[in-house]
Amino acid sequence: MWIRMRLDIGWRDIASGFGFCVMPIKRSIAEKRAKDSWSRGDDFLITLSVRSAFDLMLRALQLPPGSEVLLSALTVPDMVRIVKLHELVPVPVDTDEAGNIISDSLKRAISPQTRMIVIAHLFGGSAPLDEVHKVAKDHDLLVVEDCAQSFLRPGDSGHPESDAALFSFGPIKTASALGGAVARIKSPELRERMAGLLESDSIQSRKSFALRIARFSVLKLLSGNFMAEFTRCCVERFGGDFDSMSNSAARGFSSAELLKQLRRQPSTPLLRLMERRWQNYDFTRIDRRMRMGRLLDTKIGIKRGAFHSYWVYPIFVRDPIAVCERLCAAGFDATCQARMTVVPAIDDARKAVSACSRWEHAVFLPWYPDMPFEALDDMIDLLSESDIRKGGI
Repeated sequence: MWIRMRLDIGWRDIASGFGFCVMPIKRSIAEKRAKDSWSRGDDFLITLSVRSAFDLMLRALQLPPGSEVLLSALTVPDMVRIVKLHELVPVPVDTDEAGNIISDSLKRAISPQTRMIVIAHLFGGSAPLDEVHKVAKDHDLLVVEDCAQSFLRPGDSGHPESDAALFSFGPIKTASALGGAVARIKSPELRERMAGLLESDSIQSRKSFALRIARFSVLKLLSGNFMAEFTRCCVERFGGDFDSMSNSAARGFSSAELLKQLRRQPSTPLLRLMERRWQNYDFTRIDRRMRMGRLLDTKIGIKRGAFHSYWVYPIFVRDPIAVCERLCAAGFDATCQARMTVVPAIDDARKAVSACSRWEHAVFLPWYPDMPFEALDDMIDLLSESDIRKGGI
Protein backbone atom coordinates (compact mmCIF):
# COMPACT_ATOMS: atom_id res chain seq x y z
CA MET A 1 0.00 0.00 0.00
CA TRP A 2 1.16 3.52 -0.84
CA ILE A 3 0.18 5.23 2.39
CA ARG A 4 -0.21 9.01 2.54
CA MET A 5 1.18 9.37 6.07
CA ARG A 6 4.95 9.27 5.58
CA LEU A 7 6.92 11.43 8.02
CA ASP A 8 9.68 13.47 6.38
CA ILE A 9 12.32 12.47 8.92
CA GLY A 10 14.84 9.62 8.85
CA TRP A 11 15.72 7.05 11.48
CA ARG A 12 19.13 8.65 12.08
CA ASP A 13 17.42 11.94 12.88
CA ILE A 14 15.04 10.17 15.22
CA ALA A 15 17.95 8.42 16.96
CA SER A 16 19.71 11.78 17.26
CA GLY A 17 16.57 13.26 18.78
CA PHE A 18 16.55 10.57 21.47
CA GLY A 19 20.24 11.23 22.07
CA PHE A 20 19.64 14.97 22.45
CA CYS A 21 17.11 14.18 25.19
CA VAL A 22 19.84 12.70 27.41
CA MET A 23 22.93 14.65 26.33
CA PRO A 24 23.52 17.78 28.48
CA ILE A 25 24.12 21.15 26.83
CA LYS A 26 23.46 24.73 27.91
CA ARG A 27 20.13 25.88 26.56
CA SER A 28 21.56 29.23 25.45
CA ILE A 29 24.10 27.43 23.26
CA ALA A 30 21.46 25.16 21.70
CA GLU A 31 19.24 28.15 20.98
CA LYS A 32 22.05 30.16 19.37
CA ARG A 33 23.10 27.24 17.19
CA ALA A 34 19.53 26.67 16.06
CA LYS A 35 19.05 30.35 15.23
CA ASP A 36 22.35 30.52 13.34
CA SER A 37 21.31 27.45 11.34
CA TRP A 38 18.15 29.24 10.23
CA SER A 39 19.51 32.73 9.56
CA ARG A 40 22.16 35.19 10.72
CA GLY A 41 19.45 37.81 11.10
CA ASP A 42 17.73 38.72 14.34
CA ASP A 43 14.19 39.31 13.11
CA PHE A 44 12.70 35.94 14.13
CA LEU A 45 11.78 33.78 17.12
CA ILE A 46 11.81 30.00 17.48
CA THR A 47 8.61 28.69 19.06
CA LEU A 48 7.03 25.35 19.90
CA SER A 49 4.70 25.45 16.87
CA VAL A 50 3.04 27.82 14.40
CA ARG A 51 -0.03 27.75 16.61
CA SER A 52 2.17 28.80 19.54
CA ALA A 53 3.63 31.66 17.50
CA PHE A 54 0.16 32.85 16.44
CA ASP A 55 -1.10 32.72 20.03
CA LEU A 56 2.05 34.54 21.18
CA MET A 57 1.49 37.30 18.63
CA LEU A 58 -2.12 37.79 19.73
CA ARG A 59 -1.02 37.87 23.37
CA ALA A 60 1.50 40.60 22.56
CA LEU A 61 -0.93 42.64 20.45
CA GLN A 62 -3.77 42.57 23.00
CA LEU A 63 -6.42 43.41 20.42
CA PRO A 64 -9.72 44.67 21.89
CA PRO A 65 -12.30 41.90 22.47
CA GLY A 66 -14.64 41.64 19.48
CA SER A 67 -11.95 42.67 16.98
CA GLU A 68 -12.16 40.74 13.73
CA VAL A 69 -9.34 38.61 12.33
CA LEU A 70 -9.64 37.74 8.64
CA LEU A 71 -8.49 34.23 7.75
CA SER A 72 -8.02 32.49 4.43
CA ALA A 73 -11.26 30.54 4.17
CA LEU A 74 -9.45 27.21 4.26
CA THR A 75 -7.26 26.76 7.34
CA VAL A 76 -6.57 24.39 10.23
CA PRO A 77 -9.31 24.36 12.89
CA ASP A 78 -6.91 25.33 15.69
CA MET A 79 -6.19 28.71 14.07
CA VAL A 80 -9.92 29.51 14.25
CA ARG A 81 -10.05 28.19 17.80
CA ILE A 82 -7.11 30.36 18.91
CA VAL A 83 -8.79 33.48 17.51
CA LYS A 84 -11.95 32.70 19.48
CA LEU A 85 -10.02 31.92 22.68
CA HIS A 86 -8.63 35.46 22.51
CA GLU A 87 -12.23 36.75 22.39
CA LEU A 88 -11.75 37.81 18.78
CA VAL A 89 -13.98 37.09 15.78
CA PRO A 90 -12.71 34.90 12.90
CA VAL A 91 -13.97 36.01 9.48
CA PRO A 92 -13.38 33.96 6.29
CA VAL A 93 -11.91 35.45 3.12
CA ASP A 94 -12.88 33.37 0.10
CA THR A 95 -10.29 31.73 -2.17
CA ASP A 96 -10.38 30.89 -5.85
CA GLU A 97 -9.70 27.55 -7.58
CA ALA A 98 -5.93 28.11 -7.22
CA GLY A 99 -6.19 28.76 -3.48
CA ASN A 100 -5.54 32.50 -3.85
CA ILE A 101 -7.44 35.23 -2.02
CA ILE A 102 -10.38 36.63 -3.99
CA SER A 103 -9.90 40.39 -3.91
CA ASP A 104 -13.62 41.24 -3.86
CA SER A 105 -14.16 38.82 -0.95
CA LEU A 106 -11.30 40.44 0.96
CA LYS A 107 -12.79 43.90 0.52
CA ARG A 108 -16.25 42.69 1.56
CA ALA A 109 -14.84 41.00 4.65
CA ILE A 110 -13.27 44.16 6.06
CA SER A 111 -15.27 46.06 8.63
CA PRO A 112 -14.44 48.82 11.16
CA GLN A 113 -13.60 46.04 13.65
CA THR A 114 -11.04 44.31 11.39
CA ARG A 115 -7.47 44.37 12.73
CA MET A 116 -5.57 41.55 10.99
CA ILE A 117 -5.42 39.34 7.89
CA VAL A 118 -3.97 35.81 8.10
CA ILE A 119 -3.10 34.30 4.72
CA ALA A 120 -2.40 30.55 4.51
CA HIS A 121 -0.19 29.34 1.66
CA LEU A 122 -1.92 26.05 0.96
CA PHE A 123 -0.53 22.64 0.05
CA GLY A 124 2.88 23.97 -1.01
CA GLY A 125 1.60 26.91 -3.03
CA SER A 126 2.65 30.52 -2.67
CA ALA A 127 -0.31 32.90 -2.82
CA PRO A 128 0.36 36.31 -4.46
CA LEU A 129 0.16 39.02 -1.81
CA ASP A 130 0.72 42.35 -3.53
CA GLU A 131 -3.01 43.11 -3.74
CA VAL A 132 -3.52 41.88 -0.16
CA HIS A 133 -0.85 44.29 1.09
CA LYS A 134 -2.35 47.17 -0.86
CA VAL A 135 -5.77 46.57 0.72
CA ALA A 136 -4.21 46.04 4.16
CA LYS A 137 -2.28 49.31 3.91
CA ASP A 138 -5.43 51.20 2.94
CA HIS A 139 -7.18 49.89 6.07
CA ASP A 140 -4.19 49.84 8.47
CA LEU A 141 -4.32 46.05 8.96
CA LEU A 142 -1.62 43.63 10.06
CA VAL A 143 -0.74 40.89 7.54
CA VAL A 144 0.34 37.47 8.81
CA GLU A 145 1.51 34.69 6.48
CA ASP A 146 0.93 31.08 7.55
CA CYS A 147 3.77 29.38 5.65
CA ALA A 148 3.46 26.05 7.47
CA GLN A 149 2.88 24.21 4.18
CA SER A 150 5.20 26.17 1.89
CA PHE A 151 8.70 25.89 3.42
CA LEU A 152 11.52 25.62 0.86
CA ARG A 153 14.81 26.57 2.52
CA PRO A 154 16.16 27.77 5.91
CA GLY A 155 16.01 31.53 6.04
CA ASP A 156 12.65 31.76 4.23
CA SER A 157 11.01 34.99 5.33
CA GLY A 158 7.79 35.39 3.37
CA HIS A 159 6.73 38.63 1.70
CA PRO A 160 8.95 41.53 2.83
CA GLU A 161 5.92 43.70 3.65
CA SER A 162 4.19 41.08 5.82
CA ASP A 163 4.13 41.80 9.53
CA ALA A 164 4.77 38.14 10.31
CA ALA A 165 5.60 34.91 8.47
CA LEU A 166 5.24 31.58 10.31
CA PHE A 167 7.04 28.34 9.33
CA SER A 168 6.34 24.92 10.82
CA PHE A 169 8.51 21.84 11.40
CA GLY A 170 5.85 19.72 13.01
CA PRO A 171 5.39 15.96 12.48
CA ILE A 172 3.92 16.01 8.96
CA LYS A 173 5.80 19.02 7.58
CA THR A 174 8.76 19.22 5.21
CA ALA A 175 12.10 18.65 7.01
CA SER A 176 10.15 17.67 10.11
CA ALA A 177 11.78 18.01 13.52
CA LEU A 178 8.59 16.59 15.10
CA GLY A 179 7.88 20.08 16.38
CA GLY A 180 9.08 23.64 16.42
CA ALA A 181 8.42 26.71 14.31
CA VAL A 182 10.03 29.94 13.15
CA ALA A 183 8.19 33.26 13.38
CA ARG A 184 9.67 36.14 11.39
CA ILE A 185 8.32 39.34 12.94
CA LYS A 186 8.81 42.63 11.07
CA SER A 187 8.31 45.08 13.97
CA PRO A 188 11.20 45.10 16.49
CA GLU A 189 8.83 46.38 19.18
CA LEU A 190 6.30 43.59 18.63
CA ARG A 191 9.07 41.01 18.40
CA GLU A 192 10.52 42.21 21.71
CA ARG A 193 7.13 41.95 23.44
CA MET A 194 6.65 38.46 22.03
CA ALA A 195 10.14 37.41 23.17
CA GLY A 196 9.40 38.64 26.69
CA LEU A 197 6.17 36.65 26.87
CA LEU A 198 7.89 33.58 25.44
CA GLU A 199 10.60 33.72 28.10
CA SER A 200 7.92 33.72 30.79
CA ASP A 201 6.39 30.48 29.48
CA SER A 202 7.46 27.11 30.86
CA ILE A 203 9.92 25.03 28.85
CA GLN A 204 8.83 21.80 27.18
CA SER A 205 10.47 19.03 29.21
CA ARG A 206 13.02 16.61 27.83
CA LYS A 207 10.75 13.73 28.88
CA SER A 208 7.81 15.23 27.02
CA PHE A 209 9.83 15.57 23.83
CA ALA A 210 11.28 12.05 24.21
CA LEU A 211 7.74 10.63 24.50
CA ARG A 212 6.78 12.64 21.41
CA ILE A 213 9.68 11.13 19.47
CA ALA A 214 8.65 7.65 20.63
CA ARG A 215 5.05 8.23 19.53
CA PHE A 216 6.04 9.31 16.03
CA SER A 217 8.66 6.57 15.76
CA VAL A 218 5.82 4.08 16.04
CA LEU A 219 3.86 5.98 13.41
CA LYS A 220 6.86 5.98 11.08
CA LEU A 221 7.34 2.25 11.61
CA LEU A 222 3.72 1.63 10.67
CA SER A 223 3.91 3.78 7.53
CA GLY A 224 5.95 1.34 5.45
CA ASN A 225 4.05 -0.29 2.58
CA PHE A 226 3.71 -3.74 4.21
CA MET A 227 3.08 -2.51 7.76
CA ALA A 228 0.53 0.05 6.55
CA GLU A 229 -1.44 -2.64 4.73
CA PHE A 230 -1.22 -4.96 7.74
CA THR A 231 -2.35 -2.18 10.11
CA ARG A 232 -5.24 -1.26 7.85
CA CYS A 233 -6.45 -4.85 7.71
CA CYS A 234 -6.25 -5.16 11.51
CA VAL A 235 -8.08 -1.88 12.14
CA GLU A 236 -10.88 -2.70 9.69
CA ARG A 237 -11.09 -6.30 10.94
CA PHE A 238 -12.05 -4.98 14.37
CA GLY A 239 -14.50 -2.42 13.00
CA GLY A 240 -12.26 0.64 13.13
CA ASP A 241 -11.93 3.45 10.61
CA PHE A 242 -8.35 3.44 9.28
CA ASP A 243 -8.87 6.75 7.44
CA SER A 244 -9.94 8.61 10.59
CA MET A 245 -7.24 6.92 12.63
CA SER A 246 -4.56 8.05 10.17
CA ASN A 247 -5.75 11.65 10.30
CA SER A 248 -5.83 11.76 14.10
CA ALA A 249 -2.56 9.87 14.65
CA ALA A 250 -0.36 12.75 13.44
CA ARG A 251 -2.12 15.51 15.36
CA GLY A 252 0.38 17.69 17.17
CA PHE A 253 -2.02 18.93 19.87
CA SER A 254 -5.28 17.74 21.38
CA SER A 255 -8.30 20.04 21.50
CA ALA A 256 -8.47 20.02 25.30
CA GLU A 257 -6.67 22.90 27.04
CA LEU A 258 -5.19 24.04 23.75
CA LEU A 259 -3.61 27.27 25.01
CA LYS A 260 -1.94 25.47 27.91
CA GLN A 261 -0.28 23.10 25.44
CA LEU A 262 0.80 25.92 23.14
CA ARG A 263 2.27 28.22 25.77
CA ARG A 264 5.59 26.45 26.23
CA GLN A 265 9.08 27.16 24.99
CA PRO A 266 10.64 24.50 22.75
CA SER A 267 12.80 22.07 24.72
CA THR A 268 16.57 22.07 24.35
CA PRO A 269 16.52 18.68 22.52
CA LEU A 270 13.95 20.08 20.07
CA LEU A 271 16.18 23.09 19.39
CA ARG A 272 19.07 20.74 18.69
CA LEU A 273 16.98 18.55 16.38
CA MET A 274 15.78 21.61 14.45
CA GLU A 275 19.42 22.67 14.00
CA ARG A 276 20.31 19.21 12.72
CA ARG A 277 17.40 19.14 10.27
CA TRP A 278 18.16 22.57 8.83
CA GLN A 279 21.84 21.73 8.40
CA ASN A 280 21.52 18.19 7.06
CA TYR A 281 18.20 17.96 5.24
CA ASP A 282 18.38 16.63 1.69
CA PHE A 283 16.70 19.45 -0.20
CA THR A 284 16.73 17.44 -3.42
CA ARG A 285 13.67 15.75 -1.90
CA ILE A 286 11.72 18.97 -2.45
CA ASP A 287 13.08 19.18 -5.99
CA ARG A 288 11.90 15.64 -6.71
CA ARG A 289 8.52 16.37 -5.18
CA MET A 290 8.18 19.38 -7.47
CA ARG A 291 9.07 17.28 -10.53
CA MET A 292 6.46 14.72 -9.48
CA GLY A 293 3.88 17.47 -9.08
CA ARG A 294 4.57 19.08 -12.44
CA LEU A 295 4.38 15.70 -14.15
CA LEU A 296 1.03 14.96 -12.53
CA ASP A 297 -0.21 18.48 -13.36
CA THR A 298 0.60 17.87 -17.02
CA LYS A 299 -1.19 14.54 -17.09
CA ILE A 300 -4.28 15.93 -15.35
CA GLY A 301 -4.29 19.26 -17.18
CA ILE A 302 -3.76 21.61 -14.22
CA LYS A 303 -1.60 24.74 -14.05
CA ARG A 304 -0.05 25.91 -10.79
CA GLY A 305 2.37 28.67 -9.80
CA ALA A 306 6.07 28.38 -10.68
CA PHE A 307 7.08 28.24 -7.00
CA HIS A 308 4.58 25.58 -5.93
CA SER A 309 6.45 23.01 -3.81
CA TYR A 310 3.72 20.29 -3.81
CA TRP A 311 3.77 19.61 -0.07
CA VAL A 312 0.67 17.48 -0.65
CA TYR A 313 -1.31 16.81 -3.81
CA PRO A 314 -5.08 17.37 -3.74
CA ILE A 315 -7.32 16.76 -6.72
CA PHE A 316 -10.90 17.96 -7.04
CA VAL A 317 -13.36 15.38 -8.30
CA ARG A 318 -17.09 15.06 -8.87
CA ASP A 319 -17.53 12.12 -6.50
CA PRO A 320 -14.72 12.10 -3.90
CA ILE A 321 -15.95 9.10 -1.94
CA ALA A 322 -16.13 6.90 -5.05
CA VAL A 323 -12.68 8.02 -6.20
CA CYS A 324 -11.16 7.33 -2.77
CA GLU A 325 -12.69 3.86 -2.67
CA ARG A 326 -11.35 3.10 -6.15
CA LEU A 327 -7.84 4.28 -5.28
CA CYS A 328 -7.76 2.52 -1.91
CA ALA A 329 -8.87 -0.75 -3.48
CA ALA A 330 -5.84 -0.50 -5.78
CA GLY A 331 -3.44 0.13 -2.88
CA PHE A 332 -3.33 3.94 -2.86
CA ASP A 333 -4.22 5.42 0.51
CA ALA A 334 -6.22 8.41 -0.73
CA THR A 335 -8.61 10.32 1.50
CA CYS A 336 -11.31 12.95 1.28
CA GLN A 337 -10.89 13.67 4.98
CA ALA A 338 -8.35 16.27 6.06
CA ARG A 339 -7.18 18.26 9.06
CA MET A 340 -8.40 21.53 7.58
CA THR A 341 -11.73 23.33 7.68
CA VAL A 342 -13.56 26.18 6.00
CA VAL A 343 -13.85 29.12 8.39
CA PRO A 344 -17.55 29.55 9.28
CA ALA A 345 -19.16 32.76 8.06
CA ILE A 346 -20.46 35.24 10.62
CA ASP A 347 -23.08 36.61 8.22
CA ASP A 348 -24.51 35.82 4.77
CA ALA A 349 -22.60 38.63 3.08
CA ARG A 350 -19.24 37.13 4.05
CA LYS A 351 -19.65 33.45 3.22
CA ALA A 352 -16.74 31.59 1.58
CA VAL A 353 -18.82 30.19 -1.26
CA SER A 354 -15.96 29.21 -3.58
CA ALA A 355 -13.85 27.54 -0.87
CA CYS A 356 -16.83 25.54 0.42
CA SER A 357 -17.65 24.35 -3.08
CA ARG A 358 -14.08 23.24 -3.77
CA TRP A 359 -13.52 21.61 -0.39
CA GLU A 360 -16.51 19.31 -0.76
CA HIS A 361 -14.80 17.75 -3.78
CA ALA A 362 -11.21 17.38 -2.50
CA VAL A 363 -9.28 14.11 -2.56
CA PHE A 364 -5.73 13.89 -1.19
CA LEU A 365 -3.45 11.43 -2.93
CA PRO A 366 -0.61 9.56 -1.17
CA TRP A 367 2.34 11.86 -1.79
CA TYR A 368 6.04 11.83 -0.86
CA PRO A 369 9.35 11.96 -2.77
CA ASP A 370 10.06 8.23 -2.31
CA MET A 371 7.12 7.24 -4.53
CA PRO A 372 8.26 6.01 -7.95
CA PHE A 373 6.95 7.77 -11.03
CA GLU A 374 5.35 4.49 -12.08
CA ALA A 375 3.04 4.74 -9.06
CA LEU A 376 1.90 8.17 -10.25
CA ASP A 377 1.04 6.69 -13.64
CA ASP A 378 -0.93 3.93 -11.95
CA MET A 379 -2.93 6.48 -9.92
CA ILE A 380 -3.75 8.50 -13.01
CA ASP A 381 -4.89 5.34 -14.84
CA LEU A 382 -7.44 4.86 -12.06
CA LEU A 383 -8.94 8.31 -12.64
CA SER A 384 -11.26 8.84 -15.56
CA GLU A 385 -11.39 12.14 -17.46
CA SER A 386 -14.88 12.73 -16.07
CA ASP A 387 -13.61 12.44 -12.49
CA ILE A 388 -11.36 15.50 -12.50
CA ARG A 389 -12.65 18.99 -12.00
CA LYS A 390 -10.16 21.22 -13.80
CA GLY A 391 -8.35 23.86 -11.82
CA GLY A 392 -7.24 23.35 -8.26
CA ILE A 393 -5.10 24.41 -5.39
